[in-house]
Formats: sequence, structure tokens, C-alpha cells
Amino acid sequence: MTPQTLFVLIMATSLLAGLSSPALALVFALYPLWLPEVFPRTTEVVFYGASMIVATGTLLASAIPAAVAERLGAGAEGAMRVWLGAAALLTGLGILVRF
Repeated sequence: MTPQTLFVLIMATSLLAGLSSPALALVFALYPLWLPEVFPRTTEVVFYGASMIVATGTLLASAIPAAVAERLGAGAEGAMRVWLGAAALLTGLGILVRF
């Protein structure tokens, strides 16, 4: 697979985690802390923002093992495969806990 394809898969996996993670309920409940006053306080806006926060957190958390793998000499494509695996693991655990 090309690095571009791997990155699209990593992003899709992170977005799926943003919709299915149990952390979504916590971020949703804490919306007064992170939602600016400019945006309306509707359920749709809060859910979208919470989902993007969880998806970004998944993307960043799954990048840590990839950075370690690249530092240990896995190469760019190998590190992206580790990144995809870590994102899939976090998403899978979130789905299992949620359902």
C-alpha cells in the first residue's frame, strides 16, 4: 500500500473511533469547557465537536507507537502500518466497550 492510502485508512479509523468511543459521552458532557460562545449550544453542534475531539485524540494517541517504531528503524511505511494498527486497536476497544 502507498503511504497516501495508509493515511486515508488511519484517518477513517480515527473518525470511526470518534463516533463509537466511550470517551465521547465524557467529552459531550464537558461541552461548556471547550465549546466557544460563538457556536450555538445545539445537540448537533456539541456532538460534532465532541466527535472531532475524540477522533483527534485517537489520531494523536495512535501516533505515539508509530513514532517509536520509526525511531527504532521501521521506516516510514512500517511506521504508518504501526500507526494504522494502533488506531484500529483503539477503535476496536472502543467499539467493544461501547456495545
